[in-house]
Amino acid sequence: MSDSEAHFCCPSCNRLVLKGSSFCKVCGQVFERGDLKPCALCLEFKDLKRSHAIPNSVFKKLFNRGGGQAIVVNNDVETYAKRTNDSWWEHQLCLGCERHLNESYEEYSLLFLRGKRGKKIEHDRDITFSEVDITKIQLFFLSIFWRAANSEDLAYSHIFIPEPWNNELREYIFKKQPVPLNLVTVKISYLTYEGSNGDYSEKVAKGIIPSPFSRRLPYSRFSFCFLIEGFFIEFFTPGFGFKRVGVINPKKNILVVPFIDLLDIPEFVQGITMGIKKGFKEKAKGTHCVSFEVNE
Repeated sequence: MSDSEAHFCCPSCNRLVLKGSSFCKVCGQVFERGDLKPCALCLEFKDLKRSHAIPNSVFKKLFNRGGGQAIVVNNDVETYAKRTNDSWWEHQLCLGCERHLNESYEEYSLLFLRGKRGKKIEHDRDITFSEVDITKIQLFFLSIFWRAANSEDLAYSHIFIPEPWNNELREYIFKKQPVPLNLVTVKISYLTYEGSNGDYSEKVAKGIIPSPFSRRLPYSRFSFCFLIEGFFIEFFTPGFGFKRVGVINPKKNILVVPFIDLLDIPEFVQGITMGIKKGFKEKAKGTHCVSFEVNE
């Protein structure tokens, strides 16, 4: 199916919008739902399944920990940090495309993130990974980013990809082709948290999934930030193509991942702080208090 049969142009910003969408992710233009919605990846009109941008297995593992939580963190005036047991799904992909992403990227890459693929050497400031399929890992993260950018779930409200990069990225993911760094650059860091006793703890780093947020950069560029399985992932679009520690480059056979402290992510810290303050006010009124703690 051609793009013209599955999309229409937003009258406000001319972005290609999937038929059946209720609004444009770039400019916010609202549409009346009327058209049948095709699969966002293959663009065929098929039965759509429950689709998760961040894999459902990540949420299941988190919720099964007992104290783990997904946390909606938006720094808007009326939105603050709050816990949720929602896995942020929507009807987005057909069964065939769900299997494609799962078998091609997700199964392998989650094993990598959980230390069950490749070799790992830890240094003072970073970790070197070798004997891993860099292309699969790149496409895994980009498939999450792309799905979130095309999702209408409120947790992904700050994630979008302007055209023509949105459709170009869809084609790379669908065809299992490595993505050029100048289209989208992916940078990965290993999240740490220094507790009051001075020890680095994985409890906080792996016990939360905050809603992704965006950063406006110089020269009309953006970065979009995710926290998945204790890793901090940044997507730069259009890509810089720079050579920097943490950049996932399919042309390389190793991946060097730097450490980043949780408290060095100001957007997340601000959102959590707003949530705690809001929670104290609600507790004083006898309502539920939002707290930030991770039990293991």
